[in-house]
Amino acid sequence: MWLTLILLLAVIISSIAAYVFWYKLTFFVGSYLFIHWLSIVASAFIAISIPIHYVLKRKRPQNFKTVLKVHTFGNLIAFWLISIHFAQNLGRLAGAPQRLGIGFALYPVLSLIVATGILERHQTGKSSKYVKLIHKYVVIILYVLILLHTLQGFNIL
Repeated sequence: MWLTLILLLAVIISSIAAYVFWYKLTFFVGSYLFIHWLSIVASAFIAISIPIHYVLKRKRPQNFKTVLKVHTFGNLIAFWLISIHFAQNLGRLAGAPQRLGIGFALYPVLSLIVATGILERHQTGKSSKYVKLIHKYVVIILYVLILLHTLQGFNIL
C-alpha cells in the first residue's frame, strides 16, 4: 500500500511540474515529441499487459502474486508516464482545449481504472464486487478510446 501511495504522490507532483513547465519534454526524438513517446510506450504496455495479466492469472495461478505485482506496478508506472504526457499537453494547449480531443476523455477513464484497481486491491466487503465490475468493464472503454486517440494522433482520423 505504501509503495502505491508513494507512486501516486510522484504522479501528482510530476504532473503539476509538467503542467506548469518546470521541465519541458516537448523536444523531438525522431519524428515525434518525447512527451508523445512516453505515452506511446505506456499505452502499448497497458494494451499488451492487461490481456497477458488476464490469461496468466488463469493459466498460471501458482504465479498469481508475481503476475499481480507486474500488473499493478507496471500499470501505475504507465499511468505516471501518461499523466506527465496529459499534464504537459494540457498546459501547452490551455488556449486551445479542443485540440486535446479524445485524450481529454481518455485520461479520466484511465484514472477511473487506476482508482478502482487500487480499491479492488485493498478493499474487501460487499462493495468490492461493484468496484471489480467497474474496473473490468471500463477497460473496454479504455481500449476503444486508446484506439481512437491513436488514430487521431497519427492523423488517420
